[in-house]
Amino acid sequence: MIAVIKYTPVIGKTYTLFGDGESTREFFNTVSTLTDTILNHFFWTPSEFLAYIQLKSKKRIKLDPDWLKTSNPKFYDLIEILHKGLSVFTPGVEDHLKSVPVYKFVTDRGLLTNRIQYYLFLMEFELVNRLNKEDFMTSNYKIALLPYCLRETQSHCKAETDAVDYVCKGCRKNCYINTVSSHLRKQNILPYIWRQSRLKTLFKELIKKHGSLGVMGIACIVELVMGMRLCMKSRIPVIGIPLNANRCIRWTDGFYENSIDMAQLESLLIHSS
Repeated sequence: MIAVIKYTPVIGKTYTLFGDGESTREFFNTVSTLTDTILNHFFWTPSEFLAYIQLKSKKRIKLDPDWLKTSNPKFYDLIEILHKGLSVFTPGVEDHLKSVPVYKFVTDRGLLTNRIQYYLFLMEFELVNRLNKEDFMTSNYKIALLPYCLRETQSHCKAETDAVDYVCKGCRKNCYINTVSSHLRKQNILPYIWRQSRLKTLFKELIKKHGSLGVMGIACIVELVMGMRLCMKSRIPVIGIPLNANRCIRWTDGFYENSIDMAQLESLLIHSS
């Protein structure tokens, strides 16, 4: 079992996996249940559902029930289901969008992710995990890319770079990077704090050297999905866990303590067959 470290609710700029509760268990249960409900409701396979939401999430469609119901009844039906289940986890989207500077429309469009896109992204990471988990687990060489913002503090970190990227040295007992890294190593997954690697080049080099590569990502929801898509384009089995909130300087005015659901991480790394 993974060692228990400090785990308290955190709220991000646009989302929190704690919702209005004290645990993230409800979030992961909700996402799993909603995925099953939608697959049965629309008679989709997981691959068909994934292709559909990837296409729809490219456009910043407004949450306008009257317009959606008339223009695209099928999509309206989907969003209605998702809104009922996921709105509690995305409380800050609209307020955030009102505060985004105009120049971000050019320099950082990820900050412009709207409510419907968040709903679709929350389905996407779940589907990708379901589709890729076994291929990831059976890959010859597995790495995990961890966000630097998950460190306990933003100073005095003793992580050092190697041929790939920064590696945690375990300098702080209560740091999530340390806890996650320690657990991943026991699973024969090499953890890196992603800061400088060019991923496409790195993937090619590792596949050439090891034959097959599996990638795990930990990031805020928007970045996690974008990273998963990059891996899938390279035909690399990818899985991932979202941060419990988006609290880094990219989204806020500084860096704030963050966390992930360690039990969910452990569950994801268990073979299903």
